[in-house]
Amino acid sequence: MKMSQLIDRIFIRLGHLVSILFLVVVCISFFEVIMRYAFNSPTIWVHETTSFLVSLALLFGGVSCYAAEKHIAMTFISDSFPRMVRWYTVLFVETCTLVFALMMAYGAFLSAKDAFISPFGKFRMQTSGSALDMPFPALNKGFFFLTCLMLIFLVVLHLLRHLSIYRETKAKCLASKKG
Repeated sequence: MKMSQLIDRIFIRLGHLVSILFLVVVCISFFEVIMRYAFNSPTIWVHETTSFLVSLALLFGGVSCYAAEKHIAMTFISDSFPRMVRWYTVLFVETCTLVFALMMAYGAFLSAKDAFISPFGKFRMQTSGSALDMPFPALNKGFFFLTCLMLIFLVVLHLLRHLSIYRETKAKCLASKKG
């Protein structure tokens, strides 16, 4: 239980660090505005770079939000249920989340594989095809797969933590019925 909470805190802190990417995006976007409008010399790298950095921050932000349990949840529905029904509701939701994360990881794996391996089986990173032609699409797809694996890891930890409180929840239900 404590290990699961420690791992959640690590992912949350990493999320705070990754959020610095948004500051980097603001700074290089400001640089682009100055270059374009003050010096009439637009860059070719800012748009692609900011899109890449924002996508990385958003992908990891989703994992961090899940770790912090700050994701969208309609708890007003489950809060009206008896304690044991709430326990089973959370179990159902976490199980559905695991199935979703597994399916998403499978799709992300296929996408990342195609972005790193040519149809002929050779390593090559998919590039943007722009004037900059950076391998951002391949890196993005690889990071998406990695964040899916992180999410699966967290969901399994949350499921195990939830299963570990079953007896405690059942005992509280029985105590409230007796009292």
